Amino acid sequence: MRGKEHKFDSENSFVLAAYQAETNGEYLKAVEYYKKALENDPRLGIVYKHIGNIYYKIGKLDKAIEYLELATEKLPVFPTGWYELALAYYRKVRLGKAIECLQKVIELDDSFLLAYYWLGILYYHTGKLIQAKEKFEYVIKMHPDFTIAFFHHGVASLRLGLYEDAVKSFHEIIKANESSPVALGLLGDAYMNLDRRYEARKAYKKALELDPEDRKSWNGLAAIDDFNNITF
Repeated sequence: MRGKEHKFDSENSFVLAAYQAETNGEYLKAVEYYKKALENDPRLGIVYKHIGNIYYKIGKLDKAIEYLELATEKLPVFPTGWYELALAYYRKVRLGKAIECLQKVIELDDSFLLAYYWLGILYYHTGKLIQAKEKFEYVIKMHPDFTIAFFHHGVASLRLGLYEDAVKSFHEIIKANESSPVALGLLGDAYMNLDRRYEARKAYKKALELDPEDRKSWNGLAAIDDFNNITF
């Protein structure tokens, strides 16, 4: 039926003008056109989503949330609307609402990999480390080139005391980017917690070669030296 289709896409002249303005970086003008389109046809659910995205882009997060909430009401089975609303909630530190939205995304589309990734981030921020680690593991399994997921998996593993898992993740990062002082410093921490001081020293020294101002790696090396100087 034409009306139902019209909610999702449109040949509305105001919408087309908004697309052009948005393409040109004229974001507030685009919002004006989108709002005129809604005055003519409030059924255009996708337009609420476009307005929300523009407000998100220019940092007006309260307005972004207002319009993205309307978008999810109009288009409740549209996973990207829930995803974008989740990111807006995240930036406002409304983490519980963001988690609910990401769970909804996965319910609608269980192949939406970025929803798993961000859900892992949010679980980490809310202290749900086991759930965070599980989400990062899923992302890594489905997309082994998603290198940043290894970083978060490694950090969550460190916090959980799962140091062997942390070592594996940080090695994957270093395999993809040998000049990552952050990954090397964290690898040193994981080795230190496993009492593998030789490997820890190597990791810290390599981190410091890449970033001589890395205080954490300096502290790690100092701790190893302190251990070495202890006599019983």
